[in-house]
Amino acid sequence: MNYKNIQFLIIIFLGMFLFGSFVQGLTKIKYIGLYGAILFYFIDIFKNKTFLYKQYFVENKSLFITLFLFLFSIILSIIFSFSNSVESIKEFEVEFLNTSIFVIIALNIKDKRLMMKILFYMIILAFAYDTIRYAYIYIKNNPNFNLSIRLSRNYSDYFLTIYPFILSSFFIFRNKLKYITLILLAIGFIELLLTGARGAWVGVIGETVIFIIALSYLKKEYIKRIIVSVGVISAILVGSGYYIYQHSSLLKQKLYQGVSPNGRDVIVKTRLPIFLKYGNLITGIGGPDNYQYDKFLNFYHAPKKFGVKEGNKLRYFSDEPFLLQIFYKEGVIGVITFLIFVFIFLYKSYKSLNLYTLSITTSFIGYYLIRGLVEGRELKFLLIYFGLFLIAKAKNENSIYLS
Repeated sequence: MNYKNIQFLIIIFLGMFLFGSFVQGLTKIKYIGLYGAILFYFIDIFKNKTFLYKQYFVENKSLFITLFLFLFSIILSIIFSFSNSVESIKEFEVEFLNTSIFVIIALNIKDKRLMMKILFYMIILAFAYDTIRYAYIYIKNNPNFNLSIRLSRNYSDYFLTIYPFILSSFFIFRNKLKYITLILLAIGFIELLLTGARGAWVGVIGETVIFIIALSYLKKEYIKRIIVSVGVISAILVGSGYYIYQHSSLLKQKLYQGVSPNGRDVIVKTRLPIFLKYGNLITGIGGPDNYQYDKFLNFYHAPKKFGVKEGNKLRYFSDEPFLLQIFYKEGVIGVITFLIFVFIFLYKSYKSLNLYTLSITTSFIGYYLIRGLVEGRELKFLLIYFGLFLIAKAKNENSIYLS
C-alpha cells in the first residue's frame, strides 16, 4: 500500500469521525472512524516517517499558544478543583481526548485540499442525516403533525453548527446536490422553528448576516448570487415561519416571550453571589463539565431551582452564559485565555478568508459567541473548529481559496 492510499484511507476514517461528531445516535460510526484513523496513522508514520506539525506551528504560533494556555487553565482548575479531581479528569478526557487525536492525525495529512473537500461533504451529510432523523422521529411521535408539539431542542445545536457550511455549499456545489441541499435546508428551517430554541434562532440570523457581509466584502462578483440565495432562503424561512405561526401555539408562545430570560436571570442572581463568595476566582472551582459545579452548589446550599433532583441533591441546570460558566469553572485565567484565543482566531480568519474558513469561523461565532451569550456550550467543538480552520487556511493549497 503506497503513501497516497494510506493517507486517503486516513481521510475517509477522519471523515467518519467528523460525521459522527455532528450527529446523534451513531456513536459506533464515530469510533470506527477514530480507531481506523489511528491504525492507518501509525502505519503511515512507520512507513513514511513524515511529520508536518512544525509547519502548522510556525505559521500559527499565537493560535497554538493561546489554545494551549486555555487548555492549561482547565488543567489548573482540575488540579485546584473544589472536590474529587478524578471526576474532572474523566470530564476532560471526554471533552478533549478524541477530538485532540482527530486534530493531531488530520494535521499530518499532506493533501489538505482533498481532505477539506471530503470533510466538508461529511459535514453536509451529517446535516442531511440530522434533518431526516429528527423529522422522522417527530412525525412518528406526532402522526397528526400537530405543530404545537415541540421538536427536540438538540436539533437546534446541530443546525446552528452546520448551517454556515450549508450556505457555503451553494457556492461550492456545481451540480444537483445544490438543489437537494436547498430542500433539506427548507425542512431544517421548519424543524428549527419547532424546537422553540430562541437562542438558536438569533444565532442563525447572526450567522446569515456575518456570512453575507464577509462574502460580499471578499468577492464583489458574488453579489448577484448572494442576493438570489438570500432571497430564496428568506422566502423559505418567512413562508414556513408564517405557516407554522398560524398553526402552532408553541411558536406564538416563544414569540410572545421575546427576550424573556426564561429563568436564566434567576439562575445568575442566585448562583453568582455564591461563586463570588466561596469560589476560587483565579482558577475556578474545576471544569470542564458540571461535576464540580453541582458539588459546589449543593455544598453551599444554592436555591434548589432549575435542575433535576437526584436523591437528596440537585443536578443543577447550567444555563448561564458561556463566559460566565468559564469564569465559574476555570476562573479569571480561563476567561482571559479564552478571549485572547477568540480574538486571534477571528483575526487570522479575517486574514485568510475562503469559503471553508468562512464557514468554520461563522459557525464558531454562532455557536460560542452568539448563542453562548445566553447558554452553555460544549468545549469539544473548540478543537474541531481549530483543526478544521488550520487545514482550510493552509497556505500551500491555494486551489481551495476563492478565486
